[in-house]
Amino acid sequence: MTVLARIGQKQTIFIFMSILMISLYSTYIYQSVQPEIEIKKLISGIVRFFLTIGLLYLIYIGKNWARILIIILFTIANIIALISLFTIEAPVINKTPIIVMIFIYTISTHHFTLSKSFKAFFEYQKTKTQIKPSVCKPE
Repeated sequence: MTVLARIGQKQTIFIFMSILMISLYSTYIYQSVQPEIEIKKLISGIVRFFLTIGLLYLIYIGKNWARILIIILFTIANIIALISLFTIEAPVINKTPIIVMIFIYTISTHHFTLSKSFKAFFEYQKTKTQIKPSVCKPE
């Protein structure tokens, strides 16, 4: 693994941790403001969290379709969050989670599309997981 790929690996892991923290935090915040725990919403948050883990794992091992899917999902989330940021009438302190989400998703989208270190790491992961042709000796 090259130095650039190693840097990409470390940055990717850091971004994955940030994404997972946002996912957990959004589930927690939604449940904490409700007078009673809504089981359907809690299960939905847990399922979303594990699907996020699965998608991030697929990116980590070099699946390009997962990378494209997460770029699309984060772009949609950013658009919705930006609209929410300006349409929700609340104090700025209450909008902080939305601002953090926009920041993390923007950094993630940039990392998965433009980062040279991520591209080096992604290429390393793709070549590492490809099936190598075996040499068969005729008998």
